[in-house]
Amino acid sequence: MQFDKPPRPATLFGGRPLPAGHTAAGHHASANDDDLEPPPPLTDYFDSVSDVAVAGSDATFRVYQTRAADSESTSAGPLFVFHHGAGHTALSWALLAGLLRQRIQKCSVLAYDCRGHGGTVTADDADLSLERLAQDLGNVVNTLYPTPPADVILVGHSMGGAVVTHVAATAPGTLLKKPLLGVVVIDVVEGTAMDSLAHMQVYLRNRPDSFPSVRKAVEWSTTTTIKNEASARISVPSQLKPVPNAENPTKWVWRTNLMPSQVHWKGWFKGLSKKFLTSRAARLLILAGTDRLDTELTIGQMQGKYQLALYPESGHAIQEDEPGRLAETLCEFWDRNGPGKVIKRFPIPIKSVAAAPATAPPS
Repeated sequence: MQFDKPPRPATLFGGRPLPAGHTAAGHHASANDDDLEPPPPLTDYFDSVSDVAVAGSDATFRVYQTRAADSESTSAGPLFVFHHGAGHTALSWALLAGLLRQRIQKCSVLAYDCRGHGGTVTADDADLSLERLAQDLGNVVNTLYPTPPADVILVGHSMGGAVVTHVAATAPGTLLKKPLLGVVVIDVVEGTAMDSLAHMQVYLRNRPDSFPSVRKAVEWSTTTTIKNEASARISVPSQLKPVPNAENPTKWVWRTNLMPSQVHWKGWFKGLSKKFLTSRAARLLILAGTDRLDTELTIGQMQGKYQLALYPESGHAIQEDEPGRLAETLCEFWDRNGPGKVIKRFPIPIKSVAAAPATAPPS
């Protein structure tokens, strides 16, 4: 299936612009409607899946892990902590997690469903404030890794990028017990995010409320939000739940109602660029196009304050569309900044910012 290069995303929930009134009403159930080819077992991507009750918290988190045998040793490889975007789940990282496990010896991976999403259960699923989500991340990591590996790298997509940046910008020891090696933000910047807030409601109103089968949901997703069908078959079912009804024996609806989260949208992204540029860790920004860069990040890139990687053939869900290329980028990022390495800083131009040429993004 061929796809055109997407324009700047109209929303941060991963959707391309939809015409008004576009729903799943045109989909009709058939005898083969549920004949969705099952994806490979999760053990191909993670070592374990569990529900973790966090002490002192109101939540039990659905957690997916790959844990190196000596992950609590200072000689262990990196621990990648993944935070998904709004409406997604930890399974959006499945293909990437499997590739990292193959490519980095002693690699540990932690991905979890944040509150209000997937299989996580909390006393207040509606509290998706930045502060609460950041505290949740710290609680999960500290509970599962009381002695974290030396190299902890936070990776966040869209809303998750705002969460990991907030954690990285917080004083060491406040949310996490160990200083970070790196923070990676995927396809979200403050300027573009704030500009897109007006379009989020339109997108949510126009996306299908329900589907007659999981298969139809996957088909819809591969034409609107995810280019990689292999990833969609893994991640999309975890975003749905069955609801019996009189007209159709079972329909499938979204697990997460994103409309009430509107009260938190501005809080997710306000100050994101400054926090990213001043965080005390190696910094990597991965975007689907240079049109996402706002002024502050453009200047920061010219001054060599962070590494920039561009994936022009990808949509918004880069970790699902380009898991192989993203795995290579993360491996290189850890290799460049890992054990015994001095965090690479691109030279700050001697000339004024206006006259200095921009640092070419890595290939």
